[in-house]
Amino acid sequence: MSDLLVTNVRPDAKTTSDILIRNGRIAAVAPNLPRKPGLPVHDGGGAIAIAPFVEPHVHLDKILWGLPWHGISVPRTLREMIDNEVEIRRTLPWGVLERAGNLMRQCIAMGSTHIRSHVDISTAYKLDNLHGVLKAWEKTKHAVGLELVAFPQTGMMIDPGTADLMEAALGEGASVIGGIDPGGIDGDPKGHLDTIFDIASRKGAKIDIHLHEAGDLGLFEMGLIVERTRALGMQGRVVVSHAFCLGDPQRDKVERMIDGVVEARIGIISSVPGANVFPPMFELARRGVKCAVASDSLRDTWNPHGNGDMLERCWLLAYRTGSRTDDRLIECLGMGTSRGAELLDLQGHGLEIGCEGSLVLIAGENLAQIVVDRPQRALVVKNGRIVARNGQWVD
Repeated sequence: MSDLLVTNVRPDAKTTSDILIRNGRIAAVAPNLPRKPGLPVHDGGGAIAIAPFVEPHVHLDKILWGLPWHGISVPRTLREMIDNEVEIRRTLPWGVLERAGNLMRQCIAMGSTHIRSHVDISTAYKLDNLHGVLKAWEKTKHAVGLELVAFPQTGMMIDPGTADLMEAALGEGASVIGGIDPGGIDGDPKGHLDTIFDIASRKGAKIDIHLHEAGDLGLFEMGLIVERTRALGMQGRVVVSHAFCLGDPQRDKVERMIDGVVEARIGIISSVPGANVFPPMFELARRGVKCAVASDSLRDTWNPHGNGDMLERCWLLAYRTGSRTDDRLIECLGMGTSRGAELLDLQGHGLEIGCEGSLVLIAGENLAQIVVDRPQRALVVKNGRIVARNGQWVD
């Protein structure tokens, strides 16, 4: 926790003020705050100050960011893509420690000070990926918060022993139980969901499920998730990532399913994929669903696109949804900042007195303009400590 006075900035693009951080918390926001001896001062030069970005869904153990270019092979099926990734990762000369650290530093430089990452758990990987990511975080934890999802990417019911390893991961640094396409990967929607809900319920953990399956199958599985969430009293503790089925053109079915999502207080995360329909994010937000955008797969064996920049992801949401008014562009920005913080239950996210002393400075005219133009991050502060300048990590 550090002290810092950031002067001459415009919090949320409003009136020019100074922001005083004491012991890692925002202590004052007002024009012309006094400069006391020994207090570090940074002149913001009239930049916009916003609360940091939140990266709620990424895969730190899969990343090839910062390494030589890796051409992408795109197999026909999800199963083939998973198997292709396993084989490539087996022969990589760079370990999880180096690769995860590379992306954490990149995310921080782009203004994210909290990350939720899925980490592959299997009888082949055991907990090695989890331990590698945690070791990488040791070098960056002053700059970024991290929560880890024990994720059965390669299957759980078809890989006996994986569920036990996922439960063990909760005692070694993970705090969320993951799931993935219970029909398409495991071929056993009931068994898959019963297993992960049982672990999470007994251990008091949260749940974050990849649900790529679209159409009637996806809606059926979403219904199973809603039922279990309600039956186990886990409202507000379950997130579904991707949820392509909520973008299905069968609007009557989708509307009924959204009713269930609202009632069960299930959160929704979208990476705003280029080739798939995705959930109606603004409608979900209007109806009180906690929802946010995320990077998901980037610069890895699945996808060459992405750079860990949540502001770019907010722009992508704006582009894909035809958002053109200032109000709607600002809503898109919120999907990468305040809504991400709300979805992950982060406390003290904001620029009000008493909030965590973390912020991002961006030179720009207003909030709508920075979404469209995606300027460089001039400064990133975490708990009163400067952790990035001009788009570069500060060691």
